Amino acid sequence: MRSNKGAIATVVLGAALIAFVLWMPRQPESAVTIDAVVATEEGMESSDPVSVAVEKVSGANPMEGILELRALAEQDEPEVDAVVWLGVFGVQSGQFDKARERFSQALTLEPGHVEATWQLAMLDMEEGAYDRAVVGFEACMDADDSYSNGLFFTARCYEFMGKTEAAVIRYQQYLPYAPDTIISARVLDFITRLESGDLSGTNE
Repeated sequence: MRSNKGAIATVVLGAALIAFVLWMPRQPESAVTIDAVVATEEGMESSDPVSVAVEKVSGANPMEGILELRALAEQDEPEVDAVVWLGVFGVQSGQFDKARERFSQALTLEPGHVEATWQLAMLDMEEGAYDRAVVGFEACMDADDSYSNGLFFTARCYEFMGKTEAAVIRYQQYLPYAPDTIISARVLDFITRLESGDLSGTNE
């Protein structure tokens, strides 16, 4: 049995690990990212209207950028990336239902869109729909192996679902992708805890 102090430390470190993995890059450089909307060379401006709009959202005139994204998303031939970005900003502002609608819209426009699939999987996991989340994460990893963080999140989903063996396998598969020894050590701790039958840290 761990002491109360040890249990508290485990919970804190576990939460920190999840937050760190959550914000790690999960898609290739060619995918939609904040960095992609910034000019690649000093003094150059992007000519992509979606990139220009996203840059405004991140700058001094966020509403102007949102309105431009909406216009791009609602034109006769919608810009799928604009739809996805509206969903991303919806998540950031806590409008989860609207965000889900946007990601679903993106998948209607472009079935198999990897980032929209990933974002829906993240929402499903947050809402406790672990079966659906696993399907989404698996689809992303099958389509693009740069989404390796899906291994970590499928492990978490399996753990919450009580599928210990599947969780251990996924954590082990994630280890080669861990960005540093601190993360590796924490994942190994998760594996050890599960293999020992100690489920007290499931909600870390």
